[in-house]
Amino acid sequence: MKRVLITLAGVAAAAAIYVVAFLYVNHQVSARAKDLHRATSPDLAEAGDTLDILIWNIGYGGLGAGSDFFADGGESTFPPSRRAVRDNVAGIESFLISQQDADVVLIQELARGGPVNYWIDARARVEHALRDRDSLVFADFRTRLLPWPLRMDHGQGIYSQVRIGSADVVALPAEDGGFLGVRRRYASPLVRLAGDQNWTIASVHLAAFDDDAAVRTRQLRELMAWAVSEYESGRRVVIGGDWNLQLVETDFPHTTDERFLFWLFPFPQDALPEGWRIAADAEIPSVRTNHQAYVPGENYVTTIDGLIVSPNVDIVDVHGFDLGFAHADHQPVRLRAQAR
Repeated sequence: MKRVLITLAGVAAAAAIYVVAFLYVNHQVSARAKDLHRATSPDLAEAGDTLDILIWNIGYGGLGAGSDFFADGGESTFPPSRRAVRDNVAGIESFLISQQDADVVLIQELARGGPVNYWIDARARVEHALRDRDSLVFADFRTRLLPWPLRMDHGQGIYSQVRIGSADVVALPAEDGGFLGVRRRYASPLVRLAGDQNWTIASVHLAAFDDDAAVRTRQLRELMAWAVSEYESGRRVVIGGDWNLQLVETDFPHTTDERFLFWLFPFPQDALPEGWRIAADAEIPSVRTNHQAYVPGENYVTTIDGLIVSPNVDIVDVHGFDLGFAHADHQPVRLRAQAR
């Protein structure tokens, strides 16, 4: 009996040490340049005075038209099936292949295989579609000290067919809580493209479910303070992605109950520095509600995905892509930007 008690005490002590270590390492939210995963491709050209930039939050491959999600008021934690995820990821890859002429592609919710997407590696398919580019990936949600079947690795990726000169990350304020003890490391990874035009391109994915949009507003203001500093140093700055703030007014028909719009807040115009502009498409929505599977005319849709450009950048064209939310709960947006 004494040996059993000693064994149980040892197991309990080991479990306690594991829990403490798990909570400690997964509560670290600082984002550092050394956390960036960078890959290069040979013989890429330098950036010119015009850039085509594509942005897309791909919903980790798990949020196609047939999905709902509990955090948005739905009932499901996981996608409808593994086959649904495969179809989503195949559609994402196919679309990205069709956009090979985009100079820079910014992806949010770029995920390795894990439990929330039935272990289908969406990032691998994205990188196959966008191969032969310089790239930069930052995992803003990554579990540590978990065995492979439970491990999750989600983040943001930048893929450029013009040469990346340098890379960095702008750390942003974090939320207090986390998911299953794991806190998200909010940050904007960025690249400075090679060439005399001094382009700086950053990806953004702000908080989504913070009360009264307090955290995402702080994140926005800190990000724009960095952007102004970058611009004042002589750079042309473009920031693109999922702002989780309504960038333009829209009025698409829907039957969604108001209680499912708790996450929706307008972009605070006073956070936009003088001379900076928003590039977004008011005619094609970039996001849908996830309280139910997508039904046109029922789900609320609007535009929260877009880009912000510095005063020395002209917006030549910006347009969204109407994919019927088939592969993700967000839709892509593409900008043509020109040096002023």
